[in-house]
Formats: sequence, structure tokens, C-alpha cells
Amino acid sequence: MKFWKTVIRIWFTLASLASFLVGWVVIAHSPKPNQFKASDIPPMPKLEPVPSLDQVVLSNQSDNFIRPSQQHTVILRSGGS
Repeated sequence: MKFWKTVIRIWFTLASLASFLVGWVVIAHSPKPNQFKASDIPPMPKLEPVPSLDQVVLSNQSDNFIRPSQQHTVILRSGGS
């Protein structure tokens, strides 16, 4: 019985070391996920400036905003005791 325990322990040790080394080699030779190139970055888009508060107040854009109605009140209830 002691002979077989020793054989199994040696087999597990060798199998563990072999799988570790094979995994290490596979990961070391795999392609790298981040191949960064500065030329691949697209140029930043040009945005128009944000209007000032005075421009918004003076224009008639305030009619386009949705005003919250106060008719709907939400009551949150928990099902716990």
C-alpha cells in the first residue's frame, strides 16, 4: 500500500509540474491583447460652444423644457414588516 501511495504522489507531482510549465509556455507565447498604436486614435471632434445662461434665458428655448407635473406623487412602500 505504501508503494502505491508513493507512486500516486510522484505521478501527481509530475503531472502538476508538467501542466504548470505547459500553461506558462502557452501564455507566454500568446498574442498580447493591447497592441497600442498612437496613429490608431481618431482626432477629437469639434463641438460648438455651450450657450451661456443669459442666452438661454433671453431666447424662447425655455418653452422646450419639460416641466414636471405635481399631480403624480409616488409612494414607495416596502413589503417588509
